[in-house]
Amino acid sequence: MNSIEMIVYDFDGTLVDTRKDIANAVNRVFVELGLSTLPHETISGHIGRGVQYLMSSSLEGTGFKDLPRATDLFMKHYEAHLMENTGFYPNGRETVLAFSNKQQSILSNKPHRFITQILEHLDCTAPFCSIIGGDNLEHKKPDPIGLLHIMKEFHLEPHQLVMVGDSLVDMEAGQRAGVPTCGISYGHAGREALEATKPDWIIDDLAELPQLLQ
Repeated sequence: MNSIEMIVYDFDGTLVDTRKDIANAVNRVFVELGLSTLPHETISGHIGRGVQYLMSSSLEGTGFKDLPRATDLFMKHYEAHLMENTGFYPNGRETVLAFSNKQQSILSNKPHRFITQILEHLDCTAPFCSIIGGDNLEHKKPDPIGLLHIMKEFHLEPHQLVMVGDSLVDMEAGQRAGVPTCGISYGHAGREALEATKPDWIIDDLAELPQLLQ
């Protein structure tokens, strides 16, 4: 895989474990709205397609219809408690630093400002030459526009990138862009669901990635 020049990572569920802080923020919204809170596992199943999807899916069956208000409340609560339980997955920082000889980017459906704030807290912005959030382009993953944008910006061909992510939208975005895909089994989708998408590889630990791409 010496032809890989750019590693494109998803963020939540791939590089950084944000599940608890996201779930707590959703439940703070529910408390403010007078709704019953949800189990963290239920909320985690809605992560990966952006804030509006997270909130609309979490609110399903509650009878609450004001999605813009719920989304705004989530943004407020999440930003106020962004780093209480958030950190790199095991070997996340080490893996990023191991790829000093390659370009690295982030392509996430998470709002851009939250990605950059988290990376600043973790003192790990320098390795990434591009950070694209869910509010930076016209469409989110699984639309391939983010990968196409990266290829155009850095003058790369599809075979020179790899899309690394934990969710089905990551695998679909990569495949629609013609880019090799690497699924992460410990994230939100799980190995069985990832296998059904037929990625090029599935790994169980980010420490496997440098060995795979050497």
